[in-house]
Amino acid sequence: SYFCQDQYGQIAPVYSISAGLDYPGIGPEHAMLSDTGRAKYVPVTDEEAVEAFEYLSRTEGIIPAPESTHAIAATIREALKAKEEGVSKTILFNLSGNGVIDLYAYEQYLAGALKDYAPGDAEIAKTVSRLEQLI
Repeated sequence: SYFCQDQYGQIAPVYSISAGLDYPGIGPEHAMLSDTGRAKYVPVTDEEAVEAFEYLSRTEGIIPAPESTHAIAATIREALKAKEEGVSKTILFNLSGNGVIDLYAYEQYLAGALKDYAPGDAEIAKTVSRLEQLI
């Protein structure tokens, strides 16, 4: 297993427009796939994911679930990189669900009501200091 950690080794706070990805780690199966090179895991911002949602919805008529839009964004990024390098590549991703029930979240994000959130060092240090007082 792997986890997002802060400079103190504590589980780092994470946020994603996708509730299914709003988790700070990966389990042992995904860790093994990453370690053996059978899968590649890359970060994708909410902005990139929403752009991928819009792109796939407009070009294919498919409304993808938010979890899948992160994979779509990474796939688009990888395909553009291969094109720039003149490399022919087979890229697989999993389109795992329908995003019809997530349209409200997409609408809220596009209206500016939901934002990417990443705590700064000061906020993390403040939280850790509160934890140290409890221990």
